[in-house]
Amino acid sequence: MFRARLPFCQVFCLGLMVMLWSPRVWAGQALPDKIALSESFEGELPDFHTYQATYAADEMRARTGKRSLRVMPTGGSGGAYFKLQGLIDPTRDYEFLVWVHAESAHAASLYISASDGKTRHTKGRARREAKQGDWVRLVGHVRAKEWRETDQEIMLAMTGSQEIWVDDVTLLATTVPDPPSQVYPEVERRLRAEADKRPIRLARGKRIVARASNGAFASDSAVMEARAVQSDTLQITPNGLLTFAIDADEPLYVTGSLLLTPDSDLRPGLRVTVLCNTTVVAAPMVEAEAWEGVGNPLTGPAPEITGTRPPDRVPLVEWRLPKGRSYLTLAGPHFRPGGTFRELELRALERKADAPSYQFALFSDTHLSTASPGEWMNVKMGNATAPELATTLQSLAKEGIDFAVLAGDMTDRGTREDVQVLAGVLEKAPLPVAGCIGNHDAYHSSSRPDLLELCGRLFPGGRTDYVIQKPPLRFIVLDASYWRTPEGDFVDRYDAKNARGIGLRPAQVEWLRKTLTEDTRTPTVVIWHYAFTNRRGNSSCGYKLPGAICLSSQDVLGILEAAPNVVATLCGHAHWNEVNRVGRVTHLQNPSFAEWPNAFRVVRVYPDRLEWEVRQPGNRGFIRESFLAHKALSWMLSTGEGDLAGEVRF
Repeated sequence: MFRARLPFCQVFCLGLMVMLWSPRVWAGQALPDKIALSESFEGELPDFHTYQATYAADEMRARTGKRSLRVMPTGGSGGAYFKLQGLIDPTRDYEFLVWVHAESAHAASLYISASDGKTRHTKGRARREAKQGDWVRLVGHVRAKEWRETDQEIMLAMTGSQEIWVDDVTLLATTVPDPPSQVYPEVERRLRAEADKRPIRLARGKRIVARASNGAFASDSAVMEARAVQSDTLQITPNGLLTFAIDADEPLYVTGSLLLTPDSDLRPGLRVTVLCNTTVVAAPMVEAEAWEGVGNPLTGPAPEITGTRPPDRVPLVEWRLPKGRSYLTLAGPHFRPGGTFRELELRALERKADAPSYQFALFSDTHLSTASPGEWMNVKMGNATAPELATTLQSLAKEGIDFAVLAGDMTDRGTREDVQVLAGVLEKAPLPVAGCIGNHDAYHSSSRPDLLELCGRLFPGGRTDYVIQKPPLRFIVLDASYWRTPEGDFVDRYDAKNARGIGLRPAQVEWLRKTLTEDTRTPTVVIWHYAFTNRRGNSSCGYKLPGAICLSSQDVLGILEAAPNVVATLCGHAHWNEVNRVGRVTHLQNPSFAEWPNAFRVVRVYPDRLEWEVRQPGNRGFIRESFLAHKALSWMLSTGEGDLAGEVRF
């Protein structure tokens, strides 16, 4: 097809005119806010699309005015949907919010979705951000870059698993700030560059003491600012970061303490997270009398109670400091100030830090998915998790980690689409990865076949029960995710009406017995998704710890304790960190990677022992987005003494 060419000067002038007329470009100014939708249900109701629900104006409850919208599901879940076609400018960011009243804190869901002509997909999902009496405000965003040319039938969904009331709905075209996960890498660069101006050197057998003035401070992990600290003390803001540059001429075993005056906010939970690079070396808590979530013991928000004032002196675990430049950081707890920092004391031990035989990383509950982030205890990061996991694996490989293990719930829904997300991460992984089936990986009869087809490298020999020989250790991996029926059979798919728990099939138990008896000398580590044992009781901040075992846990625990060479078990499932030592066996339970505290373990293997530590991803913006400040649930990172670092002798 013939196309006329404009002279260069005309092209230049046209381009200049576009720039002059574009408010986004001119003088760097953002477009003015514009209300696309505002509805308080005082007049005639809009023509809603509905799904498994009816709706009506209601005068029994109203946040403002006289009426609200009552949405009544007729199925398990349903709702009313604003039709937004014609109201959306795809070049704009949007904020949407609604006030909701419901009997259960998790009954309501607010999101914007669109169709591509074949399937619907979620563009943005709202989170709870404020409460006013019995009403809760849900707020969500869709950025301009997330709109697609194929988007059609765009809707704002107000859905519930039970009867809900909604009021004061607003859809605003605005400028949405970049999320913390996108901003943080630059914050970290500036913070470390400032800390590099005043490094601290540590040598074997030596002790150093640092004040705030020896470090650099960023008051907010989502604001691109970092500065030198002029005073010896400093208040740690909720999302603030105080960082020190530490130099070592050789790897060192280090411990120490910090002096931190607690904040006046004494709700139970995390005070600060102290990290060396990404290794958690302290997670001190405010402790209160035994408590659990409001409304739901596991997922409900922390109660508004006051704990006891913790001591100022906070011990650090013993950890391995690598050779070269490292960064020790105090990170605020997201939901309150971290207190006033006064002193950091570091002591390098005389013991030489020998090189391990090999190292591996243990992940659990990555919940990889195509879906948007969604709330559980905090936020499961959904489709944002895969790139963060991929980045973490890249960093671990550069560090010299030999392989990784995913201890179950690798995907969120066990669908082929979610398995494809996992396959995409594995395809780019620069180190071997072994897998384990969790309950979320076993929802459908197609789940295991899809995993074996698309992610076969996870399962040596094409089996989901298998053995890895890696001297001086032997690893046994078990697939305990078969659903028991009312008749006592175990099946490979989840049926909500008939499932009576989850565990091993009898033949698998016999395979385990046989495998253990074939070698009673090699130190053995057993991996599956569920806890082998839980200590229950209260966590370090008073939270009432539940159990996370499966149907087979008690029987299998007896088998493992009878084996003379089982030294440790590794698992996930519960989304919190827990370590239990029962007889000769140490049981390590990983927190979730997809949900706060977004943690994992690195294990160093020596001829006579293994050493382990807890880490978090390098992007603290990702971690921040996974935390719901209004719920203040921060107990999962450290639930008891000795769960951040340790060793297992064999």
